[in-house]
Amino acid sequence: MYTAWYKNRVYNPVVPLTIYRRHSIDCRVHELRLKAYEKKYFKECDCPIWLTGSTDTERYPRQALGVRDWPAAEAKLRSLNAESKDETVHGLKLDDCITRYLDARDDVKPKTLAQYKLLLGRLKDFAHGKNKFFSRELSVDVLEDFKTYGLAGLAGTSKGTSIAKLAHFLREAYRRGWIAESLVDKMRRHKSVYEQKQPYSEKEVKLILDAAGKINGGTTGYAKSAATFRLLVELMLETGLRVSDAVKFDPKRCVKSKYLWLYSFHPRKAKKNEAPKLLDIYLTAKLKKKIDECEWLSPALPFAYRAVSADEETDYLGQAVYERLQAVGKACAVDDCRPHRLRDTFAVGLLTKGVPLEDVSKLLGHASIAVTEKYYAPWVASRKLRLERLLSETFANAKGH
Repeated sequence: MYTAWYKNRVYNPVVPLTIYRRHSIDCRVHELRLKAYEKKYFKECDCPIWLTGSTDTERYPRQALGVRDWPAAEAKLRSLNAESKDETVHGLKLDDCITRYLDARDDVKPKTLAQYKLLLGRLKDFAHGKNKFFSRELSVDVLEDFKTYGLAGLAGTSKGTSIAKLAHFLREAYRRGWIAESLVDKMRRHKSVYEQKQPYSEKEVKLILDAAGKINGGTTGYAKSAATFRLLVELMLETGLRVSDAVKFDPKRCVKSKYLWLYSFHPRKAKKNEAPKLLDIYLTAKLKKKIDECEWLSPALPFAYRAVSADEETDYLGQAVYERLQAVGKACAVDDCRPHRLRDTFAVGLLTKGVPLEDVSKLLGHASIAVTEKYYAPWVASRKLRLERLLSETFANAKGH
């Protein structure tokens, strides 16, 4: 019984990393009177050299080493063993940790993943510049310097977003044992200073619409039809749609409500790991009719000059709208002419007319009222002044009676 168990048990001895030759049929080693193991370590031929065994940190199944010169193979063997010793002492290399972290981020969209890759590439280059090649060599001092010098040129929300992404990487690195302490808890907090939104004035809106409807000069894209591009601008002004959603606006999905047309859609700006949420916006019958009857830039959608699927990235269309508006702003002498200010104009217009903050937040698709208040704080204050004035007038009228 004991003998049967001994024979059937699994035995996996740790074999040191070893190189050996795999000889071809016509190799002269077969003409020599050598034992099998002596043939494996024969150096005086040009047959492929293979590798197998384990280091302190990794097991290597049998694989070609990619060299035929024995001294070169020995050098590669020493290098692998040395890297293993370093890893045992210092932990994983920073490059490897970043790669594994990015490979595991299947919860974010490709554009966000590219932003993580750019940021962590900066971190790696900065750390290497300070002769820090292993994750465990990261320190609070290195990270604070990276925030100051490695992210130089970024300001406001851009810097805050980058530091938030860095913090996520550091938390994951600590959780997976790549670093020995929770460095993110020792870093100084970054307080983002949010850029206050600047809506267009009524005069600027008129100038932009006039110029947008006149500028032609091309046979493709938004240059093909100035009238259609002007309607796209009107749509963003009237609904507050982000440019990424406006270019995919589908009139066929509009439903007539009691007073306005209702358009329900899944906004492009959403977290990948959250269930898609429908957002409702409203547009007037006049604008809906104009869009239905305009020259559509593609058979399926009026504002997408290429056929796009429901879940397709449309950054190239958003960039084209941005460039077109820059040209419009230059033509009509309106500074900082860009798509997102159309959304800001929509939001501020509603706030200054007394529309409740929670309703504006819902129309914009913000995650909470706090987000809306943070971005549009000055105009939230003006609503309070307007309310104060109305109350003052009400009290004055009451006294008069």
